[in-house]
Amino acid sequence: MKLIFGANGKLGTDFRELLDSIGEKYIASDKDEVDITKADFLRAYVQTMHQNYKIDTIINCAGYNDVDMAETEKELCYKLNAEAPANLANIAAEIGADYITYSTDFVFNGLTTNYLYNESTGYTEEDEAHPLSTYAKAKYEGELLILQVIENPEITSKIYIVRTSWVFGKASMNFVDKIIELAKEKDELKVVDDQVSSPTYSKDLAYYSWELLKNSCESGIYHFTNDGIASKYEEAKYVLDKISWQGNLIAVKREDLGLLAERPKFSKLSCKKIKEKLGITIPNWKDAIDRYFKDNNK
Repeated sequence: MKLIFGANGKLGTDFRELLDSIGEKYIASDKDEVDITKADFLRAYVQTMHQNYKIDTIINCAGYNDVDMAETEKELCYKLNAEAPANLANIAAEIGADYITYSTDFVFNGLTTNYLYNESTGYTEEDEAHPLSTYAKAKYEGELLILQVIENPEITSKIYIVRTSWVFGKASMNFVDKIIELAKEKDELKVVDDQVSSPTYSKDLAYYSWELLKNSCESGIYHFTNDGIASKYEEAKYVLDKISWQGNLIAVKREDLGLLAERPKFSKLSCKKIKEKLGITIPNWKDAIDRYFKDNNK
């Protein structure tokens, strides 16, 4: 039996649909049912589910994702993005369940001189992290705590941290949907052109995450995004062209928007490791947006 946290968000919804399609049984929980920031309650809940249903996999799709609001809600951000994911890793190890959770391209600052990094391939799993914002620092702290669990030679669980970027999906508001909604209201939009990474379809993220679990790949950090690279401006332009918007799209710089949280200018992730482990090719981000439109009748 699989146990999903954050089951009603973008990724959790796509995980549920994927598991339904292949006949895998799961228990879906969300923040209204389980407060994962309460460590003792969380442990008791998982242990009860394990006693009753024999949990073999824990999938954590929950998290604090408002990058700017995190600057004013630091304690909650750390609880959701560092403490809770690490607690779940420990609990999974205790019951012998496999575990997967998610981190972010924002753990990098876009300024590294590490020899493994270059703009054509992006950051690898071995590159040194330099998180800039509270959101990113919390995610990175969670990674470090989970890696301590992985390093325990006595555990039998497979434990995965998947870093991803710019996730869009149907279950909650995202950049793609926000651009579509704004285009209905305005004839002029301003979008940054100095923030570069890779848009990622939550449906693809769920599918290839499941492949990691299904194939019992080696524990550790993996990068997954859709293939290719884009600025926020380029992503917005592709979406607006698809809906034949006739307005004026203006490229601006991040500092022009007065955002609370600092973001890396370049944070593309190299997905070479997961491609080689699974023997896969990953769809391009434009193909992913095309399928998102088709899947959801945009």
